[in-house]
Amino acid sequence: MRELNKTSMLLGLLWVVISFTLVRTVLEEWLYTVSPAVIPLIIITPVILIRILFDYILKYDFFNKDYKKSGRQGPNR
Repeated sequence: MRELNKTSMLLGLLWVVISFTLVRTVLEEWLYTVSPAVIPLIIITPVILIRILFDYILKYDFFNKDYKKSGRQGPNR
């Protein structure tokens, strides 16, 4: 079983909360003028980019210092 990168999960969740709050409060007028398909793209696409950045490019986890050494293979390998 592969190891989860907790840093990317935390930053992804933080992005979802902040972007949802911004869209609902600051950009409320703009929200009704765009296509409904754009809103999930604004919220979900950066989460996927954060996961790719921390899992495959940086290979760094702030909470698990051995993440880079184990290389996503899990603790048993």
